[in-house]
Parts: sequence; structure tokens; C-alpha cells
Amino acid sequence: MGLALVSLYSKPDDYLLSISANTLWSSEYQGDGALKFINVKTIQSVIAMIPHKPEIPGLPPSECFFLVEKLGLDVAMMAGIKDDVPGDEEDSPPCI
Repeated sequence: MGLALVSLYSKPDDYLLSISANTLWSSEYQGDGALKFINVKTIQSVIAMIPHKPEIPGLPPSECFFLVEKLGLDVAMMAGIKDDVPGDEEDSPPCI
């Protein structure tokens, strides 16, 4: 099974989400404790988290990250491109 290491972020800031008509997903980095391994076959999209310091009235500026979707994986899947993972053939027997 192929694994990917992903980093989990906080839920998006409600204020920024509401004033941006649900387009600005600004989250906080959760640190090394939020690193998780997942099965690569469960990946549905690839994103980037871009650093920024939003100015929210009444709050001090903090280091946040906003979500940007990457089109590469979606476009590759629509085109039918599939990367072969060595040892991940569906017909092969499980390793013991």
C-alpha cells in the first residue's frame, strides 16, 4: 500500500469565510502533532496552504494559511492517467 504524509490544519476562520462568500479558507497550522499517514488511493484532491497574515478587526494579526486547490490531480484523473505504484497491482496476492 502506498502512503502519503499529510498535515492537518484547523477549521477555516468563520469570520473570513463568511465575509468572503465561502471563498477564503484561512486556517492555522497545527504543528507536527497533526501529521498523518493516509492511503494514497484515498486522495481526492491536491491543495497548497499559502501563508498569510489576515487582519481581523479586534484580533492581533496571526500567521495563517489559505487554501489553494491544485488542478493537476483532477486534470490527470479526468484524462485517465494512472501512476503505477510498484507492488500495488490489484491482481497480485497480498504480501505475507
